[in-house]
Amino acid sequence: ILTCGSLQSRNMSLGAALGERKTLEEILGARSSVSEGVYTAQAVTRMAAELKIDLPICEAVHQIVSGKASVDDAIAALLARPFTTEDL
Repeated sequence: ILTCGSLQSRNMSLGAALGERKTLEEILGARSSVSEGVYTAQAVTRMAAELKIDLPICEAVHQIVSGKASVDDAIAALLARPFTTEDL
């Protein structure tokens, strides 16, 4: 619950700072702790690609933390996706 609901969480506070248009370098440079989500995002998207699984939110997070997309661009891309069903 802390990770998704409190700024005491390293990952949530990192996301909030990115939303305030701070750069990843600024955020990480001011920290002495690890925000493991930065590294996990890359691993998850790599595994999803290998398994041919579509994980658009994980991909958006990876794009943001890797500097390939801004928060605004990532949100716009997610909202522009066509509606589909999800098959298990």
